[in-house]
Amino acid sequence: MKIAVIGDKLVKQEIYEEVLRQHLDFVPDLKIEGFPVEWPDIPLQNGPEVKEFVGSEDEIIALIKDAEIFLTNVAPVTEKILRAALKLKIIGCSRGGPVNINIAAATRRGIPVFYTPGRNAPVVAEFTIGMILAEILNIARAHAALIKGTWRGDFYIYEKTGFELEGKIAGVIGLGAVGQRVARLLKSFNMKVLAFDPHVNDEVFSKCGVERVPLERLLKEADIVTLHARLTPETTKMINGTTLALMKPTAYFINTARGGLVDYPALYQVLKAKRIAGAALDVFEEEPLPDNSLLFSLDNVTITPHIGGASRETAFRSADILVAEIKKYLLGQPVQYCQNSEVLQSAIEAS
Repeated sequence: MKIAVIGDKLVKQEIYEEVLRQHLDFVPDLKIEGFPVEWPDIPLQNGPEVKEFVGSEDEIIALIKDAEIFLTNVAPVTEKILRAALKLKIIGCSRGGPVNINIAAATRRGIPVFYTPGRNAPVVAEFTIGMILAEILNIARAHAALIKGTWRGDFYIYEKTGFELEGKIAGVIGLGAVGQRVARLLKSFNMKVLAFDPHVNDEVFSKCGVERVPLERLLKEADIVTLHARLTPETTKMINGTTLALMKPTAYFINTARGGLVDYPALYQVLKAKRIAGAALDVFEEEPLPDNSLLFSLDNVTITPHIGGASRETAFRSADILVAEIKKYLLGQPVQYCQNSEVLQSAIEAS
């Protein structure tokens, strides 16, 4: 069996190979071939078929034209690539959302696409807490100033100080794998946590110890609003001029989810006018941020270059979850993380 693998500088080639040999030791004549792409040194691209990818179609075709399984993190899988991959039976994408895979084209060919939801949930949750503290307590601003030789002792002035999390209200939008962890971490600061997620049942809210509330109430009452929703047509720009206007002038907004969830021009205007206290942002509508981004002119924002999901554990966990699912599929066992599960049902009915 030939497995084609395209790693990168996070989920490295050798990580995929180590995990494959560990899980698929029952496969005879296992042959693993591949090459890495230079992400994140090369930024992710968007195309007409797939999003957030790095890699050349022609190079990928040359690699996978005779492969049965293809694994990647950020390489694209397009209609053109699939037409050339006549032996391909399985696609694995070590991401929470396989947006770099043409799911419809894979489904038409009966190829299941496995993915890894929650693979970076621990680090994104921890990173979110770090962003909250960095923004509210002036940690990032004080660091940036001191590196430039400026001692910001003025951050001890009453009007410039932040507030303690204990006793405050946090609002968590989206109670999936990341949101649940963030909620529990915020509760450890003795915060009251409100949450909004119409797609999650009451049991999840109860387990997290949070109160289910409408979005409008969350925005009006929270001292910290942290966004962890999945980007869909319904959630695109869910944070906009109208919703931001509901927030308290002393509140902070945090986004470590997806840039498309937020109307960034509207957020800039709100921050510039100090209609909310500040924001901490790891994701943006356009990435990398252009040099002329208006966000750079603000003194009440902490920004980072979409690194919230980066950890060594994430790299191994991504590969491990993915290959474990593929192992179950090869052994005829039930699988959990297949993006186009209708392909699996069709295979069962055909047999």
